[in-house]
Amino acid sequence: MTAKLELSQQQLSKKSALLGTASLFVALVPISLAPVLTKLCEREIGANAVAFHRAWIATIIFGLWCGLEAVSSQKSNNQPIEQKPLTKGELALLFCMGTAGTTYFLLWAWSLTQTSVANVALLSNLNSLFVGLVGYLVFGRRFDHRFVVGMVMAVGGAIAFELNKVQLATDQILGDGLALLTAIFMATYLMLVERLRTRFSTATIMLWRCGVTAMFLLPVLPVVENRLLPYTSMGWFFIIFQALFCQVFGQGLLAYSLSKLSSGVVAVTLLFEPVLASLFAWLIFNEEVSFYDWITFIVILLGIYLAQSSQSADKATN
Repeated sequence: MTAKLELSQQQLSKKSALLGTASLFVALVPISLAPVLTKLCEREIGANAVAFHRAWIATIIFGLWCGLEAVSSQKSNNQPIEQKPLTKGELALLFCMGTAGTTYFLLWAWSLTQTSVANVALLSNLNSLFVGLVGYLVFGRRFDHRFVVGMVMAVGGAIAFELNKVQLATDQILGDGLALLTAIFMATYLMLVERLRTRFSTATIMLWRCGVTAMFLLPVLPVVENRLLPYTSMGWFFIIFQALFCQVFGQGLLAYSLSKLSSGVVAVTLLFEPVLASLFAWLIFNEEVSFYDWITFIVILLGIYLAQSSQSADKATN
């Protein structure tokens, strides 16, 4: 009986991991297109204005989503755990998560105006190293050898892929520093969302994340930006499309995957983002992809596979 129960739990764990992996890879599509869409938005308004519009639009969507969840729960007999009173610790975690998400997005958008997209992609995607390091030193997590080897391969492949595109210039030091800070706050955000997903739904977490961003930017936006609104219909289109596609769909799926996978594995899988962006450029814009690039793609994919198939990928083991 015990053996059957353990086998059933293992099958459920595998199905959960597969579902989380699938949602994460789908999320990579809008996430990989976000830098291009942000650059297009920044033709008419500044980085902070882009972040604000993306946040308030997404806040409305997730607010409606939470409302629908509340209505459906009232009609059913199953009462969700979120109806329990919030503790001060949970409120603090939600606020910290929203602050970390706000900070990493603002730093990321700002870094795109100060350095090249390749530099931002390389430095900001080092968040997997910070997730692993903080998880080991602060939370006492232990990663198996398969995960460590996979992470090293994926990070090494990502660095090798971006290295020949990186621009080293003294006037880009600020942007490079902002991109590195982005990685630190992104790692913090992933670990906080992973912890909160045991208590809150995706819609609730994203409502807090986007709501904190909008509330933080609303009073300071007139001070830090000269132009607050796009001046063409195409500018508004890119703003709305980015909010719906990148924030609601992409970041929502990312938060959902953290209920199935550990933050360490999610961070490693996100290293596929610049690869996917290059493949889109190859397919859509016919940009050249060299044999060297294909080799790095394979190395990154192998690293992600090793990390995904390790015991550390199981959220329950962490």
